[in-house]
Amino acid sequence: MGDDTRADVAAPKPVNDATEPKKEAPEPKKESAEAAKEDAAAKLLKLFQEEKPITNTLGTVMVWLPAGYRVAQYEVTQAQYQQIMKDNPSKFPGPQYPVDSVTLSEASQFCRKLTDAEIEDHKLPKGYSYSLPSEQQWEEYVDEADLKQAVTSYYGDRKNPENVGLFPPNKFELYDTRGNVWDLCNDNVARGGSWRSYDDYVFIQFRYVAEPDKRYDDVGFRVVLQGEGGVVQQSAPSPGK
Repeated sequence: MGDDTRADVAAPKPVNDATEPKKEAPEPKKESAEAAKEDAAAKLLKLFQEEKPITNTLGTVMVWLPAGYRVAQYEVTQAQYQQIMKDNPSKFPGPQYPVDSVTLSEASQFCRKLTDAEIEDHKLPKGYSYSLPSEQQWEEYVDEADLKQAVTSYYGDRKNPENVGLFPPNKFELYDTRGNVWDLCNDNVARGGSWRSYDDYVFIQFRYVAEPDKRYDDVGFRVVLQGEGGVVQQSAPSPGK
């Protein structure tokens, strides 16, 4: 009788899907640092293109004007000037007084340094910059500021400037557009009068031509902010006083 022994063949075990290790879903592709920078820059640019005020790194509100640029709500204070320039040339010390005794070159350098610092810190889009206003811009934003609410000697002698924002603003919410200190424009003409002014000097039409490198204890400045295409227009030269 032959050997009828056969090897047992194991039957295949049923597959239990529940016990099978699941493949993890692929991680979403990480955004590159460069792409993140570009996205942040685009958002910043969009913010600056909106027609609304923006507060800069010095805490100054830059007010949007219908003409298409922004203007500092206040004249540059001594504290702000010190922060950027590490110096204070003012004759009348006071952190919230407007900086005085500043030359055109120094005021322009302040604008460049503030621009460079904010671009480096990604607080200002490339193509935007701070500058001194043109005379045309000054005439646009001064509006019909009330002389009775200006820091001048027109209605009584004053001995020094005052903290910025002492009186109510004009219709654009800008303070001290007339009085306190003369505002330097980009062609070395000063406008608006000062705390010392008491006659024709305080009127909007008056232009004071300052010597470029000379310091005046009642001359300061205010900055404007604009992007590419908003080039400050130089005023046509005209006689001084």
